[in-house]
Amino acid sequence: MNYYRCENPDCGFLAEEEPDVCPHCGGTFFLSVDEEELTGSDWVQLGNRAVDEERNTDALACYQQAAAAGDVLGLTNLGWCLEAGVGVEADPRQAVVLYAQAAAQDYMPALTNLGYCYAHGVGVAQDDDKAVECFRKGAENGFPRAQFLLGEAYSRGLGVERSDEDAARWYQSAAWLGYPPAQTELGRCLEFGTGVPQNIQQAVKWYRSAADNGNAPGQCCLGFLYESGQGVEQSWQEAVRWYRAAADQDYPRALCNLAWCYEYGKGVERDYAQAARLYLRAAEQEYPRGQLCMGLCCERGRGVPLDLVAAAEWYRKAAEQGEEDAQCCLGYLYETGQGVEQSWEEAVRWYRTAAEQGLPRAQCNLAWCYEYGKGVAQDSAESYRWYRRAAEQDDPRGLFSVAHCFDYGRGVEQDSAEAVKWYQRAVDAGSAPAMCDLGVCYERGEGVEQDLGKAVGLYRRAAEAGNAAGQCNLGYLYEIGRGVEQSWQEAVRWYRAAAEQGLPRAQCNLAWCYEYGKGVEQNFKRAVHWYRQAADQEDPRGMFCMGVCCKYGRGVEENWEEAVQWYRRAVDAGSVAALCNLGVCYERGEGVRKDPAEAARLYRQAAEREDAAAQCNLGYLYESGEGVEQNWQEAVRWYQAAADQGYPRAQCNLGVCWEFGHGVARDPVRAAALYRQAAEGGDCVAACNLGYLYETGSGVAQSWADAVKWYQQAVEENYPRAQYNLAWCYEHGKGVPRDLRRARELYQAAAQQEYEGAREAAARLEKSGGRGGFLRGFLDGLHGQ
Repeated sequence: MNYYRCENPDCGFLAEEEPDVCPHCGGTFFLSVDEEELTGSDWVQLGNRAVDEERNTDALACYQQAAAAGDVLGLTNLGWCLEAGVGVEADPRQAVVLYAQAAAQDYMPALTNLGYCYAHGVGVAQDDDKAVECFRKGAENGFPRAQFLLGEAYSRGLGVERSDEDAARWYQSAAWLGYPPAQTELGRCLEFGTGVPQNIQQAVKWYRSAADNGNAPGQCCLGFLYESGQGVEQSWQEAVRWYRAAADQDYPRALCNLAWCYEYGKGVERDYAQAARLYLRAAEQEYPRGQLCMGLCCERGRGVPLDLVAAAEWYRKAAEQGEEDAQCCLGYLYETGQGVEQSWEEAVRWYRTAAEQGLPRAQCNLAWCYEYGKGVAQDSAESYRWYRRAAEQDDPRGLFSVAHCFDYGRGVEQDSAEAVKWYQRAVDAGSAPAMCDLGVCYERGEGVEQDLGKAVGLYRRAAEAGNAAGQCNLGYLYEIGRGVEQSWQEAVRWYRAAAEQGLPRAQCNLAWCYEYGKGVEQNFKRAVHWYRQAADQEDPRGMFCMGVCCKYGRGVEENWEEAVQWYRRAVDAGSVAALCNLGVCYERGEGVRKDPAEAARLYRQAAEREDAAAQCNLGYLYESGEGVEQNWQEAVRWYQAAADQGYPRAQCNLGVCWEFGHGVARDPVRAAALYRQAAEGGDCVAACNLGYLYETGSGVAQSWADAVKWYQQAVEENYPRAQYNLAWCYEHGKGVPRDLRRARELYQAAAQQEYEGAREAAARLEKSGGRGGFLRGFLDGLHGQ
């Protein structure tokens, strides 16, 4: 067989068929060469062209001819075919033999390949020492790939003592000889100051050299510097250009970086589908980050159909390669039972795997499992230990959680001052929950001197960062005018912001504003809407308030049976107030069969948990002997417990006991003091009773003016006995100028509420033409409660 060689002595291009023009030099004259005349280097040339044209069998045959002719490059390339299985079944052992034969002739590329086989255990037992011996000889003979691989050995401490300085020195030597992978690694050393002084501008220079030579890692690294604006002017367009160049070579890291740009619309138009395609190309190369990102795409339905099973599969592939984020994501799927069967034990296993690699998110998740005993035995100390490990990496959630541990004494001794220190660190790291909780410390003066201005500032920062608790707390300060000028409108604004995020406390507060028309127009239906939103989350207050709305027909149709159902649900969720209200239902037979004994049982449960209304109600049952054996001493005991909490009705009832000597020695002075406390708390019965004491001079100095004052307060609450008593004062000019018309109006108001004697008194004034009587009815003097 004849071949054709370009007659240009500087070219030497060899072809199997005579071309019209030489593709290398453009020459048009060729010499015919017989196969027997071909040299080893001719066969190598033909073999290389066959490789480029993917004619692997022909390449193998050419290299065999070159090796037979004693050409060391041919021998080396034949070894490469056997190592990689090009044109023949792979035979790494034979490849090592061929590399060794060529290396014995001091052929540095073969020696370097032989070192690579020793380094990776290809065709021979792994031996880092022999690998370094080969690399060093090649490096010292100026072969750039050997210098690069020797640098890698120093970088990783394989066969030599680890030395960043020596690694950088050999990378630099190979880089100056134009070896692109070494140029990239030298760039990394300069970028991070590894083995050489940090110099971003020099890093850019070497990355660009490698990139211009088509080195995909160098192109990717240069793209990242454009992305981050390090050593170059920030440019997403340039970042994308270089990522794309590397991605076109299927370099997985660049595929992922370019995919990220498409996912978030950086330097290109946002395109989730294109992002997913690029992530998939990286994932199919078993690249862990690509697998992780494919999992995220499947979990979120970004660029691909939402598929939690596929997400779990991708996470598992990456997790099994040690990808810590994937391990954490897989743990979360096991925690929530999405795409896999729910298993706290598996969740903990994967969280622990990632946590032990130092991933703060996994450390916090594992700590949470220990805190609440999910998949592991509850262990507050172990929980604190893992939160602390995350915090030591300045992780915002870890810092916040450590603060929380000190705040509530979980796993460590309670220490408010230490909690404040950690909350501040978390705030500095950008934690919105920490802003809120540090605000609470300043509001209450816990661990720090009370400072409402700082509390407001922290709540506002948290609120503006979207923290629902911070929004709710800020709303409450506006409601009560603490640290800020009181504003129902601002209170409603922040309650609404938190309520729309689903915070039950804010939903209830907003509902209350609608119920009572504070900062918004009164609207019972809107109140019920928000109470129901909280109740649907099993919030005790929300369920309790739904019970109240159903009982009184506020925003919904009155329905005592449904009220009882809501109260029961609230009780099951731990609402003490609902225990009391459910007791009222049993006491009165509202929505359930009347059962005073059950009422007493429920009141007692709530009373023992310090519910003032229940204490007062239980006291009344002991007073009246309903559901329990009548006992004035027990009545007084429970009235006193509620009165000590400032509950006005109990203060009033206890005052009656002291006034008339029920369960205690009679003491009108003490009765008057209790009536005053209750009246100042808005209790109309107490106001009327206090007025009567002033009228009669019992327990206080007699004063018609003060009697009228307290009667008037009770009248403003439409209390009929006070209307009757004040009418008598107007009729007889006691503490007020005599005014029969006003007296008649008040008698009539009391009469409309069926107050005994009021109708007759109004009729008497009407009949007498305005002339008053002299005495009030005997029963009024008793002013029963």
